[in-house]
Amino acid sequence: MKYKVGCVLLPSLLSFCASFSSPNNINKNSIKPPTPTFLNHKKRPIQKVVVVGGTHGNEYTGVWCIKALSRHAAKISSQYPSLTIETLLANPEAHYENKRFIHSDLNREFSQDKLLGEEGLPLTVERLRAQEVNELLGPKFGENHPSTDVIVDLHTTTTNMGICLIVPEGDVEMIKAAAYVSHKVCGGVNEGECRILVHSILDRNERPNLGSIARHGFTVEVGPVPQGVLRHDAVEKTEKVIHYFLEYLEKQNKNEQNINTLLEEWYPEGQLTIFKAAKACEEGQLCGRIRWPSDPENPNFPQFLVHKSLQDRDFHKIQKGDALFVDLDGNVINYSGSHGEEVYLIFVNEGGYYYSSSGTGLGVAVKRKIGIEDGMIRRYYEKKSITP
Repeated sequence: MKYKVGCVLLPSLLSFCASFSSPNNINKNSIKPPTPTFLNHKKRPIQKVVVVGGTHGNEYTGVWCIKALSRHAAKISSQYPSLTIETLLANPEAHYENKRFIHSDLNREFSQDKLLGEEGLPLTVERLRAQEVNELLGPKFGENHPSTDVIVDLHTTTTNMGICLIVPEGDVEMIKAAAYVSHKVCGGVNEGECRILVHSILDRNERPNLGSIARHGFTVEVGPVPQGVLRHDAVEKTEKVIHYFLEYLEKQNKNEQNINTLLEEWYPEGQLTIFKAAKACEEGQLCGRIRWPSDPENPNFPQFLVHKSLQDRDFHKIQKGDALFVDLDGNVINYSGSHGEEVYLIFVNEGGYYYSSSGTGLGVAVKRKIGIEDGMIRRYYEKKSITP
């Protein structure tokens, strides 16, 4: 296990620029994006796992964890002999500056347009770093399959999310891994401290996050943790998730039938309780996000406060008419039902969501069931909605 070459700190934006030719010179017509990797490949064992920290530079927990993995590489390799485990510091410049990012959110830079260099897009630190990470761990697009089987992207949140595992719908391997990790972390207690959030962008080519470079992506969020701070308990929780995730992959590689039997015992209905982004029911609203208006003088400063009744109550259900925000005059703005009559709030007052480039506002979700064998959300819950 080792650090990839690309994780070293490059001293300036010029050093980033020197590593690449201009993205505008890339012939996009010669690159044909494949269909989702977990849908069009014959199943093969997962071998190469890259654990990533510092995608957001001021989230220190993940950086601590990859340093610990590197220090104990021999022990880790002996525990999981079927896996090749590597680590990567995703955004070194932002990490050394103790900032979420330098110019833009790195975890929004892995879309096709941005990676392939749409004309007119500025060559920011994060855009160039995304190309480098894609070269190291991918490629995401093109005829060659990604060199990385799984990216485990480690994050913290300022909100009271506890342990949250984020996986894509349709990726059966990651759904099963999340089911295994959740059961282990929670000791078999349904909906304990560990919850699962499923995003429904089936085609990995359309996802903008770093984890979409690999065949599979597994994101870990632990909170509450202040930005730029290390907490022992948060590190321990993150390391526990990493251990159980690698344990799952090792057992799966050794005997898939045994792991399937275990999951059948734990989940006899063959389904897992998860959360997913709530669809917008009003024109102009975003899927999974209730936006607050930004100050006209500063796009990173909100015009509304999150109402005190919601603070630290992630995964708390609210109904249409409940208090949501407070304005400068002390007026309470109630939930309009923009995403359904009843929804669950997530990432409540997340510090990272004060940045306009990360997307401002509150996360909003619905609770659903997902099939463990097919990795698909049960759609009988869904009502007619508007997706802008």
